[in-house]
Amino acid sequence: MRAIVQPKYGPPESVELREVPIPSPKAGHVLVRVRSSSVNAADVEVLDGYVLVRMAAPLRPAHRIVGSDVAGVVEQLGPGVTALAPGDEVMGDLSEHGYGAFAEYALAPVDALCRLPAGLALEDAGAVPSAAWVAIKAARLVEPGQHVLVNGAGGGMGTFALQMSIARGARVSGVDSAAKLELMRSLGADEAIDYATHDVVATDERYDLVLDVYARRSVSEWQRILTPTGRYRMVGGSASRVLAGFLRGRLLSRGGQDLGLLLGWPQTRPDMDQTNELIASGQVRPVIGQRFSLEQAAAALRQVKDGQTMGKVVIDMEA
Repeated sequence: MRAIVQPKYGPPESVELREVPIPSPKAGHVLVRVRSSSVNAADVEVLDGYVLVRMAAPLRPAHRIVGSDVAGVVEQLGPGVTALAPGDEVMGDLSEHGYGAFAEYALAPVDALCRLPAGLALEDAGAVPSAAWVAIKAARLVEPGQHVLVNGAGGGMGTFALQMSIARGARVSGVDSAAKLELMRSLGADEAIDYATHDVVATDERYDLVLDVYARRSVSEWQRILTPTGRYRMVGGSASRVLAGFLRGRLLSRGGQDLGLLLGWPQTRPDMDQTNELIASGQVRPVIGQRFSLEQAAAALRQVKDGQTMGKVVIDMEA
């Protein structure tokens, strides 16, 4: 089979398309014939080999085949698998299970997969797992009638967080670049803000909840625009920003305000089920900004690393 292999730590251009053996599923696992995948910011950070990754594997990448999000058709069952059957259309996040999604076939434990909801095509499903299943955890903080701000609302995870907050009954403001304003409006944002022309942390507006997907500001800056009982959650960002958000958020939380980091993992069955319900009902849809073939995986990774993606960047096996 063809697969995108990471022989060493480095930039997106260091990955290689190679022929590798098709793996066989062990107990509790299935072999998935991959139809689509997508690129997450975390996939790019793993390529670079940030400090936590190198602590576990200092000399070379621990996981040979790149990619965490997978969507496809169950091809073969491992011993003891009864929850799925060959031919089932499934999707999952393999980031806690050895990666391997950027390939024609991928191994996955049954617990990491769910069946596709009604109305979701396999070519789009690869955009869902990691981003949507983290976003649904953030959306559970939203209460009807609240004023919620989603920073980075036009990106991969941000488009899910925006739609899910609206589905929860909030008034939602989205912040991103000028090129994404119309996208945010089309998804139902009550207000679409261009960060380059409008400094949201200098405004007189106050928010009940800030979901910070594109963490580039300090936690203390966001605290200025919270209500007295407002909450801030860092949902995404670089490893260094995540660490800072965890430490400073705890220090700055006072009175009725609550600032901190949203732990996106592990993924749970309720995360999958609630996301599927929202997709099946039409309240949430994956936003796909660009599709790449497997051969173009390095370009797809570069697109995300450069930080100007609109929605998700998808690897389409039939592109």
